[in-house]
Amino acid sequence: MQFDKDLLKKIDSELLLFSITFLFFFQIVGDLISSIYILDLLNLELDEKVLGVLFLLSPFFLVIFRKKIPNIFPEIMALILIIMRILTPLVNTATKIIVAGIGAACFLLFLSSYFSRRSDGKLSVKLGIGLGFAVLLSIMFRSLNATIDISLYGAFQTIGWVLGVLAIFSIFIQLKTEKAETSSSSEESTPTEKESSSRKPKKVRGVILLSAALTNIIILSYFALTSPTVISRWTGGSYIGISLSIVGMIIFSILLLALKPEILNKLNRRIILIWNFIFVAALVLTISVHTFPFPSTPSSEAVTIIFPLAWYFYLPLGLMIALLPIIFIDFALISKEILNQKPTPIKLGISFGLSGFFFILVSFILIFTNVWGYVEPVSTIFRNLFWLPFLLVGILIASPTILVRRHSFDLKSVITTKTSKIILIGLIALILFGTITPILGFELGPMTTPNEPATLKIMTYNIQQGVDANGNVAYDKQIEVIKSLGPDIIGLQESDTARISGGNSDVVRYFASHLPGYYYSFYGPRTVTGTYGAAVLSKYPIKNTQTFFTYSNVDEIGSTQVVITIGTSDFNVFINHPAGNSDAKLAHMTELMTRVNASNNVISLGDFNTREDTLYYNLSVQTLVDTWRVEHPTTEMADRIDYIFVSPSFTIVDAEVIAESQSYSDHPAFWAEIDDW
Repeated sequence: MQFDKDLLKKIDSELLLFSITFLFFFQIVGDLISSIYILDLLNLELDEKVLGVLFLLSPFFLVIFRKKIPNIFPEIMALILIIMRILTPLVNTATKIIVAGIGAACFLLFLSSYFSRRSDGKLSVKLGIGLGFAVLLSIMFRSLNATIDISLYGAFQTIGWVLGVLAIFSIFIQLKTEKAETSSSSEESTPTEKESSSRKPKKVRGVILLSAALTNIIILSYFALTSPTVISRWTGGSYIGISLSIVGMIIFSILLLALKPEILNKLNRRIILIWNFIFVAALVLTISVHTFPFPSTPSSEAVTIIFPLAWYFYLPLGLMIALLPIIFIDFALISKEILNQKPTPIKLGISFGLSGFFFILVSFILIFTNVWGYVEPVSTIFRNLFWLPFLLVGILIASPTILVRRHSFDLKSVITTKTSKIILIGLIALILFGTITPILGFELGPMTTPNEPATLKIMTYNIQQGVDANGNVAYDKQIEVIKSLGPDIIGLQESDTARISGGNSDVVRYFASHLPGYYYSFYGPRTVTGTYGAAVLSKYPIKNTQTFFTYSNVDEIGSTQVVITIGTSDFNVFINHPAGNSDAKLAHMTELMTRVNASNNVISLGDFNTREDTLYYNLSVQTLVDTWRVEHPTTEMADRIDYIFVSPSFTIVDAEVIAESQSYSDHPAFWAEIDDW
């Protein structure tokens, strides 16, 4: 018993519980959305699995508690959340929809029901700090495993178990504390009429909008902040710089809320509102300056994006990150306003339930900007509108702050003792070290460039967004396929995973970091363009990077063009993944061959979505050589759509295929070995 009391003096169990539950929600909602996408949208159709998103409507359940939510209800929801989080990495993709869905539902019930409790004046600050720590932990766990959360990965799942145990411990401490407070309260004398009147709930106003603001802060954190590679792939900006800047601003937010919240009490609604709207404008501009009109007809000129971009394209990004603390300040202030209004369970249930519906809506909009050609007629509306869901989310974060009244600007410090301050600083230092060290280790280039090889091995690999034919994530199995060949140059298609449909992971960065030696990489088209990805990995330096876009009627056709320097020779490499009707494919091939014919030492590879003896194939072999066909002139492969074409001046040493059954994708992987450049 004495141990518990001593521990409570050093660790705020409620703050610890918030930090872990927010983190667990980000993890399992990511698994929920990506699992639905894998099993439905990768098959280009919607079926009953999409109903898994209905778990996000769970707060409506609170309406059954007409007058009072049982005191133990939030803790029960938190406990189920913890159990579901531990189970989620252990099950297959189909089962994840159920397990992660239940966990996500319990978190939303936990959070919404918590606002029915009496506040000691510090609860809102703990919520803001807890959200900040959850985002920091997510960034650290992803940094430790090159953008894939290490606590969901292999033997490192024990990290999640440890966090689960800590959260369960916090729950029991909370129950014990509440029991003691209830007992103490029952022994107090009956309050006077004046005291009773002062405790009457004030008129409830705007709880629906206030709840929407809290939920949309969580949505924005999930969409972008918990995995900075997402923002890096929006913009083509430095992953190191973006990650460390976001971490720095979140740490600043935590320290401000934990140690000096009275500074915020000097602000007013006007300042908060202006700060919010400038942040939202910067967020939307960060995305929109990297979008452009796509070619509207087959004869339209291709759009070319040359990297690196001019410095002024990154001004909105810098401003957005600089203003980031407003997110966590909002969370604390809005939480305080809801607590002050003491809404009924019915009001909480309806408000957070509607917010859950909006969560579903903006998630679909964001996904439809990528698959706009496949879920007609709804999805076509959202072509090239990647910025739209972020504008909607931003408006519902910023606007409700006008409802925060003056008496809610009364935030109180939750870290007051010397020991608790030391623990806070120590934890932040640990997170900083755990974030900076792996990012620099993975991202910094090699000390020396490899020697020029005797022959050059090239590989094209459509990885189906890192998923095998059964719908299970197969990053490591695909890496083993690549390792078995040890290629010098790899062209990846369907590699655009740095979005919610891919779990906000970055398969290109993960492959480059986990393959033997060092691989340079270029992601290809940015995620805001809505392509499926056309990336390149190389053991040798990559320069003159650019992407070009041609007319499309289904997918955005974004192709990658780079120069790879090997010894004294430059190779012009093209990564392709056209799709759509005959006009779209012809527009792509016409532009591609125009560029090929203007280049030498050409390697053109990818998933061309066309077969031999078609117009599009013949356009390639008029100038280039089909490496596989040279080595296998009589072998029939009627379904072949993946090719490696090279300049005829090269000697084809070998060319083979790894069958689909062994490639852990829905495509075979082709490779070729060339000489005499």
